[in-house]
Amino acid sequence: MGTSESAPLIRACWLSWLAVATVDQAKVEKALGLTEVREITWADGVELIDEVAHDEEEPFSAVVVIPPMRGWTLVVGPYFGLPYPQQTAHVSELCRELSAQFGKAQLFFHGEQNDGEAWLIAERGQIVRRWISECPELALGEPFGVERRLLDAYGITGKPEDLDPNSDLAGDWVATWGDCWATTIAEESSIDPTAVTVDTGSISSMWVAVAPPFE
Repeated sequence: MGTSESAPLIRACWLSWLAVATVDQAKVEKALGLTEVREITWADGVELIDEVAHDEEEPFSAVVVIPPMRGWTLVVGPYFGLPYPQQTAHVSELCRELSAQFGKAQLFFHGEQNDGEAWLIAERGQIVRRWISECPELALGEPFGVERRLLDAYGITGKPEDLDPNSDLAGDWVATWGDCWATTIAEESSIDPTAVTVDTGSISSMWVAVAPPFE
């Protein structure tokens, strides 16, 4: 009897993704207005995720849809990147609308080279928390869950966006983003795609699609 082969892990220098609380992938694709959806291998999908993240000409066009896992459907690509100024308002509102339709929707950005971290947690049509490490003035809501626990561990009783940027506390938090990465938040709130391991015998495909332009 043969052994299972693990598919490659999802990695990108700048990884942006949307998580929607449903296993109905087709419904998510329709809600997002994705077109030209086609199946690709898991390995090709992982490679494409990194390629799109480095695409300087059209980074906000192609997205990769990961098969539903543990009750969530993930869609990956810079299109969902909260730190990109041209995307922030659009994807924040999009995530809020998706949460009204599906109950929960979340956005994440993880910079592997300490390029910043960001997340947005939305539930039932309301943004519960938005944090963009490089743009604290855009923060919304109150820290909770692992973010709150790590802030407490650093001795930060309030919100990081309210800190004096010249203070020691702010410096300690920003030095490593307080060890509070988007992947840390995602692991507790939905799924951390960088830790997803699958058996190629059971899940061997992703889907690539074109995201709609917006004004």
